[in-house]
Amino acid sequence: MTHPTTAPEDQPSTSPNYHYMGLPGARAMLTNASAETYANLVTTLNADAGKGAIMCIHGGVGLGKTFAVNSHLDDLAPHTTLRIKVGSAKIQALRAALYKKLDLPGEAPLNSTRCEAILKETLSDTPRVLVVDEAQWLDTRAFEFIRELWDDEDTRLAVVLVGAETCYQKIKNRPALDSRILVWQRYKPLTPAEVLAVIPQYHPMWSDVPADDLLWIDDLACHGNFRQWAKITYLLNEAALNPPPSSSVAPTRPDRPGAGPAYSRDLVRAVLSRIDPTQRHTG
Repeated sequence: MTHPTTAPEDQPSTSPNYHYMGLPGARAMLTNASAETYANLVTTLNADAGKGAIMCIHGGVGLGKTFAVNSHLDDLAPHTTLRIKVGSAKIQALRAALYKKLDLPGEAPLNSTRCEAILKETLSDTPRVLVVDEAQWLDTRAFEFIRELWDDEDTRLAVVLVGAETCYQKIKNRPALDSRILVWQRYKPLTPAEVLAVIPQYHPMWSDVPADDLLWIDDLACHGNFRQWAKITYLLNEAALNPPPSSSVAPTRPDRPGAGPAYSRDLVRAVLSRIDPTQRHTG
């Protein structure tokens, strides 16, 4: 399974918009964790003379795991990636989802032996990358099914398991699967230094915001969580694009008539009150 290894920043601009709520103007940022994911994917996809290996990415919600995997695989394996987001822990749902992703005719056979034989035969034709998101919800039989697919001597399958913190221990409790995972990666919140390096480039909204304010917002509400930053950015961007008839929290920018409220801490507090009205945001 040979894949191109071009740098992440060279990804085509035609990739799907994976940003939270399709946030206009947002840029894909190569954080330290995302760069590590890219390297890990290259290793996993090219392992075992191209057959592919299994890797697992785990960590808290909203840290950018799925975004990094999806955007990097758009570069590394744009035509061979099968993405499944687990909606049920049961193996039947996993088999049916994979059957559909492979564009096989009709519905997945109810007979498990027949269905698995078809899936393995199809996965032997072309190198594939199977991404299973929210993998922490899988039950024991579903995990074993993934291991069996990868173990089959004829399949050419790299597997990327993406899950919450609990995914790590669930797999560690299954030694047969655990022993086959080549690469582990744990996502952690952005550090304050990463916030200052990444957020001003992430969206034009933050390009001129003072560093002290970025750290204030991170300490008050985001705590290094990229999805939380995305929520705040989305709501601030909405305020800029669709300002209220009269704004008591911030004047409009004189250099951009009609651009909506200018950035201010009061505007941020108003946005935070929409995200969590039970909290009093001061400072």
